Amino acid sequence: MTSGIHITKSELEFQEFPAKEIGLAKFCKSFKIKLDEIKSIAISPRLALDDESIFILIIDKSNRIYPIPDHVMRTKGLSDFEEYFELNSISDEWQKFEYDDHYGKFDKIIYPKEKYWKDLFKNNWKLTIRRLYSWAQPKSFYGTLNKENIG
Repeated sequence: MTSGIHITKSELEFQEFPAKEIGLAKFCKSFKIKLDEIKSIAISPRLALDDESIFILIIDKSNRIYPIPDHVMRTKGLSDFEEYFELNSISDEWQKFEYDDHYGKFDKIIYPKEKYWKDLFKNNWKLTIRRLYSWAQPKSFYGTLNKENIG
């Protein structure tokens, strides 16, 4: 199977990109999740070696986070994903962020629609700590999930 997002009638599968291709800073492991287990979807802008990047975060009903790197941008799999969940273009959503927003400050919910653009994490000491080291660990999604916003 090729790397990227694959969606069927009942399941979302992410097939990892090789670490040599994507780099360790953005490498995310493969996963499968049933579509009816997906509670929220968020985006998280980050710096990876001074390059702006974004992660798509899938949150399941048990509040586990499954990250997907920006290597999926402009792929058929991402288009199918956006269409299935009736999302705005994730590429367009990314444009809303400034360069300084890529330091682990923001993680915005994009699904479900009624929670659109709310914060995924509470702004507390955990998020403050994460901001200090997000440049070195861009894949870190340490924080307290904001349960009011994710359901």
